Amino acid sequence: MPIPGPGVPISMNTIATEFGGTVPHSLSEYYRGGGLVPNSPTNTAIPTSGQISMGNFYGAANRVSIPIVLSSPQVTYDVYTNRGPTYVPGASDITVTVNPGVSVSAVTGTGTYAMLVPNAFNPADTVTIVNQGTIIGAGGPGGTGGPAGPPGAVTAGAGVPGGNALFVNRPTTIQNPGTIAAGGGGGGGGGGAGLLTGRPKKAGGPLYQGVSGGGGGGGAGDSAGAGGARIPGGLGAGGANGNPGTSTTGGSGGAGGPTAATLPGATVTGGAGGPGGGRGASGTTGTSGSGTSPGTQVGVGGGGGNPGNYIVGNPFVTWPVTGTRLGAVA
Repeated sequence: MPIPGPGVPISMNTIATEFGGTVPHSLSEYYRGGGLVPNSPTNTAIPTSGQISMGNFYGAANRVSIPIVLSSPQVTYDVYTNRGPTYVPGASDITVTVNPGVSVSAVTGTGTYAMLVPNAFNPADTVTIVNQGTIIGAGGPGGTGGPAGPPGAVTAGAGVPGGNALFVNRPTTIQNPGTIAAGGGGGGGGGGAGLLTGRPKKAGGPLYQGVSGGGGGGGAGDSAGAGGARIPGGLGAGGANGNPGTSTTGGSGGAGGPTAATLPGATVTGGAGGPGGGRGASGTTGTSGSGTSPGTQVGVGGGGGNPGNYIVGNPFVTWPVTGTRLGAVA
C-alpha cells in the first residue's frame, strides 16, 4: 500500500517495505525509475538522481492504480489501447468498470469483439473487469430464402453464427454482476418449392413454376443481425425478407411464398424463414417448402446459426462473480 502522506513518520524500513531492495538499505537505491521505484505520477516527488531525502517518499507507491470507468456506450473496447498515460509496465493495476446501464458492443459484423484484453500488458500487471452493465457480441444475419426453382430442391441459406463478446489473452479477473452475452445466431432461410410443368419454354426444354422461401430473421445484439433476403421470382409475390434482430431478441423470419397453383390439382408453398436467436442463443432452422404433387421439388430450410462465445480465453479468467453469461465459451 502507498506510503502515508506528510505528518506520519516514515523510516528506511517503511520505504523498503513498499519498494523492496537490498540490505543494508540506502536511499540511493530508491531513485525514481531506477528499478525499484516506478517512474509514475504518484512518485514525481522522488528525484531520478542527486539529492534525495525521506521526505520525498510521502505518498509514494510501488504500484500504479489505473481506474477506468465506462459511463457511456462503447464499441470494440480494447483495454490495452485505453490504458492511459499513467501506465507503467509491470507496476500497474488496471480496473475497468462498466457502469450500470452501459453497453459495450461489437461493431457491425460477427468477426469482431465487444471488449478485448490482449497479451500486450506486462506479465506483472494486473487487469480486473467489473461489469455492472452489458458486454455483448454482434448478431448474425439471417439466411437467404430458397429459390422457386429450378432447381427447387436446393437448401436455403443458413443463418450466420453470432459474434463473440469478450476476448481475453492474459490473466484477468472478471467480476460480473451484469450480463456478458454472445450475439444470437441468424435464422435459416425458408425453402422454396417448384414443379416441373412439362410445358416447353420458347428456347426449348421444361418449365418450372413455384414460389420462393422467406429470409431468416437476424440474431440479437446491439449490432443486430440483418434479416435474410428473399429471392424474387416465381408465382405470386414469393417469400418475404426476414426481419432484423434487436439488442435482446432475434428477428422473425419472413413468410414463405403463398400457396400457388402450378397445374390443375397441384400447388406449391414456400417455407417461412426461421427466427433469429436471442442473446447467446441459436437461430432456428427455416421451414422447408411443400407441394401437393409427387413431381414437386421441395427446397430444404437452411440451418440456424450458432450463437457466438460470451468469452474467448476463459482459461485465463478468474470469476469471483459470474452473473449472467449467455452463449458458448472457449
